[in-house]
Amino acid sequence: MNKSNSLQRQTNVRIRLKPDKRRRLIVEAAFTAVASDGFEGLRTRDIAMSVGINSATLHHYFPTKEDLVTGIAELLEARLRTEKAPLPPQGAFKPLDPFGRQFEDLIFYHLQIPEILAVYREFVARAPRDPAIYALVSKLNTGWKQSIAAALSEARAQDILRADVDIDAAAGLVLCTAWGLVAQIFVSPKEVQAAAAQLRLLIRPLSSVAEQTEL
Repeated sequence: MNKSNSLQRQTNVRIRLKPDKRRRLIVEAAFTAVASDGFEGLRTRDIAMSVGINSATLHHYFPTKEDLVTGIAELLEARLRTEKAPLPPQGAFKPLDPFGRQFEDLIFYHLQIPEILAVYREFVARAPRDPAIYALVSKLNTGWKQSIAAALSEARAQDILRADVDIDAAAGLVLCTAWGLVAQIFVSPKEVQAAAAQLRLLIRPLSSVAEQTEL
């Protein structure tokens, strides 16, 4: 097959892509660009070239750069919802996690899919200046806080959590600690684990009269 035929074949393949598939490819390329170079590196012309289309085709799917950013936000939300740290093998002992596996997921992202954390940091930095992004970050945080609160409530029901802990305030503390660590780009998985361990110590039930007296 000569070069011209090969190029024609590639063009035909692109034409046969379904709109939702092509849209997904564009968003994934934009997601990668933001993870690598931040919003400053999000150039629609470069994104179009990376997926083998021209700028006019990209603008057919995303008329403005803001529309493309919204697409990235939707992909970030979907990945945070579906890509989680692996659960222990079936049948293995699984201690109740009062924090809803927030710290396990963070370590998983840090080690396996750091691009998720990179894009999340970009959105948090942009949120104060962009109402749409602010709404997305707020939605994510609300969902995480609710899941943590549910895990804390279950822990208290099983006497793993101190009875005097304010569930809502504690959930906020866990959320701020976990995702505050994300903002510290030099933090290590060991430091994330240490922070989680200290929080568990703070909220554990009092196990002796001495501990009660100290408080």
